[in-house]
Amino acid sequence: MRGAAALSVVIYHCLLVWPALYETLGGDGVPFFRTGQDPLTVALLTITPVHLLWSGREAVLLFFVLSGYVLAQGFLRGPQPYLPFVTRRACRLLLPCILVALPVALLVALIDPVPRPGWSDWAAGHWVEAVTPRAVASHALLIEEPYGLNSPLWSLHYEWRISLLFPLLILLAAAGPAPAMVASLVLAALAVAEMRLLRSDWLSTLAFLPHFMFGVLLAREGARLPAWIAALAPRARLGLWGLCYLLLHYRWLAPAPATVVDLINGAGAALLIALVLASARAQALLVWPPLAWLGKVSFSLYLVHVPVILAALHLMPPDLPLWAVMAGAVLVSLGLAWVLFHLAERPSIWLGRALSQRVGAVRLGRAPA
Repeated sequence: MRGAAALSVVIYHCLLVWPALYETLGGDGVPFFRTGQDPLTVALLTITPVHLLWSGREAVLLFFVLSGYVLAQGFLRGPQPYLPFVTRRACRLLLPCILVALPVALLVALIDPVPRPGWSDWAAGHWVEAVTPRAVASHALLIEEPYGLNSPLWSLHYEWRISLLFPLLILLAAAGPAPAMVASLVLAALAVAEMRLLRSDWLSTLAFLPHFMFGVLLAREGARLPAWIAALAPRARLGLWGLCYLLLHYRWLAPAPATVVDLINGAGAALLIALVLASARAQALLVWPPLAWLGKVSFSLYLVHVPVILAALHLMPPDLPLWAVMAGAVLVSLGLAWVLFHLAERPSIWLGRALSQRVGAVRLGRAPA
C-alpha cells in the first residue's frame, strides 16, 4: 500500500507541472460541478477510478493512517520505553532527510534556477528563495515549514512531531475507540482554532492527530474488524468498497472546509486498510513484486522525487516535450530511491535499532554490550 501510494504522489507531482492540470488538481480540490474549467474533463481527472493513479493529498493522508497502524503494533506487543522509541524514529526519519538536504541545496545553488514559460505556478514557485544554512538545516532536521527546496517534507514534518506524541495516542486509545477519537478530534479542533484565530502554529501538529489515531485504533482491533468485514454478504462488502471510494474522493464531490475533507479522507484511508486486511484478493494484488519493491523504497522515493522533477525541468533542453521530461524524471526517481534505500534508509533503520538498545540498556542501569 505504501508503494502504490508513493507512486501516486510521484505521478501527481509530475502532472502539476502542466498549468491546466495544476489548476484542476492543485490546491484543496474543487468539486467537478463547481469548477471554472470543463466539468466533464475535471470529472474524468478527479472522480473516475483512474484518479487513484495521481491521488496526491489522499495518498499522504493514507501514509499517516498507515504510520499509526504500524507504529501501534510495537506498543501492542509490549511496553515501549519512550527514549528508545524516539531514538528509532529519529534515525528512521531524520537521517535520510539529512543525507538528501545538502545535495539538493548544492544542486539548487549550482543550477541558479529560472522558471521557463509554459510551466505551472507549482513548478515556477519552487526553488525561488535563496539557499541559506538555516534553510538547509530546516530541511535536514524537519524544523519548520515551508520546505521550499523539497516540498513533500511537509508531511514528514508532522510524522516526526506526532512520533514524539505517539505514546499519548496509545494511552488515549486504551480508553476505547469512541473516547480516543473524540479526544483526538477535540485536539485537532484546538489546533485549527489556534491557526485561524491566533494566526500561529504552535499546535498545528495536532491537526493530523485523528489520522494517526485511525491507524492506532485499527491496530487495537486486530483481526476482529477484518473478520467482521469478511463475514459480510458480498453485496455488503461491495457497498463498503463503494463507501471507501466516496470517502477518498470526497474533495472532488462536495464542498467542505479543507480540514473536514482531510478527516473524511482519513476515514476512507482507514476503511481501505480494513478492507484490504479482510480481502485475500486485495492482499494477493499488493504482494505483486513490483508493488512490493515500490513499498520497500517508498520512503526514499518520496524524499527524492520532487527534487528530481524540478532538476529535470531546469536541466533538460527547452524544446524537449514535457511528457518526456516527466517520464525521465520518474525513472531517475525510481533509480535514486533504490540507491538511497541502500545507502541511507537501511543503515538508518539498523542504527536506530542499535542505538535504541543502548539507550534502553543505559536506562535500565546495564552497561551496553
